[in-house]
Amino acid sequence: MAEKPGSNESPIELRQKIARSRELVVRDMGGLRYELDFARKFKQAFQRNTVVWVGAALAVGLLVALLRARPRKIYVNAAGRKVRSPEKSLLESGALLGVLKLGFSLVQPMVLSYLAKKLKKDGRSGSARRW
Repeated sequence: MAEKPGSNESPIELRQKIARSRELVVRDMGGLRYELDFARKFKQAFQRNTVVWVGAALAVGLLVALLRARPRKIYVNAAGRKVRSPEKSLLESGALLGVLKLGFSLVQPMVLSYLAKKLKKDGRSGSARRW
């Protein structure tokens, strides 16, 4: 094997250099994993600021309740029967489905990781598990 000029390091020094670079990569990956753990960050934020989170949840709930309590327009046909506006019902159902799909796509990874952790902690097979 031919040596390149400028490569005067001994094999021991090269191994030590490789080991240091591996340690740096492992440390950096650990830091990245720590920074990207959003579930942990959310949990810690809730634990540190429980009153704020509960207050925000109450405010959102109150806002939703007040929005639902607004007077609604009622459409009546010539016979005096209630008629729903077809374009409005399509809009409402489409918006509702869009919000549900977005919500499920955001919640699904958290639920799956939670279940995976629970199953991993349990350590038993699925058929032998007792609830």
